[in-house]
Amino acid sequence: MKKDEIAKLVSTGINELNTALAEGRSVRLEEVLKLMARFNKYSFNNCLLIAQQFPDATKVMGFHGWKSVGRSVKKGEKGIGITAPLAFRKKDAVTDEKEIRGFRVVHVFDISQTEGDELPSLTQPTGSAAQWIEPVERLIESKGIDLKYGLLGGGAYGASSVKKITVLSGLKPPMRLEVLIHELAHELLHPDRETRKRLKHSVMETEAQAVAQVVCQALGMDAIEHSADYIHLHNGDSEVFANSMTRIQKCASGILSDLLGNEQPPVCRSDSENKKESKRQPTLAA
Repeated sequence: MKKDEIAKLVSTGINELNTALAEGRSVRLEEVLKLMARFNKYSFNNCLLIAQQFPDATKVMGFHGWKSVGRSVKKGEKGIGITAPLAFRKKDAVTDEKEIRGFRVVHVFDISQTEGDELPSLTQPTGSAAQWIEPVERLIESKGIDLKYGLLGGGAYGASSVKKITVLSGLKPPMRLEVLIHELAHELLHPDRETRKRLKHSVMETEAQAVAQVVCQALGMDAIEHSADYIHLHNGDSEVFANSMTRIQKCASGILSDLLGNEQPPVCRSDSENKKESKRQPTLAA
């Protein structure tokens, strides 16, 4: 697959998602969000590319990556085209600091497209919401955000008011976890009054809810107790919609990185990412 084909596939996917949301259909977006939870280290564009080419993918690596773990790509299988940045070491840099000079297409394969040795079982987050509540509370407080439990008017479960989160007392663990993450997403995505004035309330709610869904699913929740109906973002502007989805992916990935740390299962990489770095040759960053 070539660069122009990849670009067209991304553009088509974004337009299809945006059109579906405009028509009140959110199933396709939910499928992409599930992939974002599964591959939370991948960019939104790459999650979208995987969703379009192999929506049931669970673990992906390049041809040689699978070889390194004792598995081989089955004859005739077609690779999943994604993009990876070309990272060069800066000239005369004292450290290994790199700069991005464009992107290239790489191909990965899902585990179902391979055969061979069984993979060692990876430590996966469990589906117990209760065990994640305290870590999320600590994460909120570590970011200088005041967290309180109490009563809220208007039937709200939670509220974010710039450096302050209030969550309704007495919520069951699954709902409590989701609300905590939803309000934390507001604090991270909409951190000041200027941002909150610029964006529509419906857009901010959709962004925060999407982050909550991705994070909860990545933490092992089969389904979250409360899920807002996805609404049309940004009045049909596909470019701004794509930017919003990128922000959602980065926010969810950041929260998961903070929560899981070294417990997070290793990211499955492309062949280029498994090659040894060379001082004179460009390398592909994750």
